Amino acid sequence: MANRIALSEIEETTDPIGFSAGSTAPRLEEDTVTVRCRLLTTDDAALEALRYARRAMLREEWTRGVEEGEPSLEEAVFSAFEVTWSVRAGQREGCRAKLQELIERADRVLRERSPAGRR
Repeated sequence: MANRIALSEIEETTDPIGFSAGSTAPRLEEDTVTVRCRLLTTDDAALEALRYARRAMLREEWTRGVEEGEPSLEEAVFSAFEVTWSVRAGQREGCRAKLQELIERADRVLRERSPAGRR
């Protein structure tokens, strides 16, 4: 069975934090990046599987906590069409890895819930 859920990164922007253009104030925090991904799903069941997997990952984060420097999935903003996640520049790859894990888990949920997966 092919994956029914995918993410397509649509853009990444750099957002300076603690600094405004023309200001002489020192930077207090490092830059952040906003990763935006379009959700590519085939149906409502795929969206529900994504929600289920996201809730499971959030419960795990709340239970074990997050490592220092690890992006928290709680900060990602989900809609029916895209995911927007602002993280520190150094967390970009961790963000992408968590999103990939989320998609893999959601696809696994879909396989388990499908009639062919219940054999």
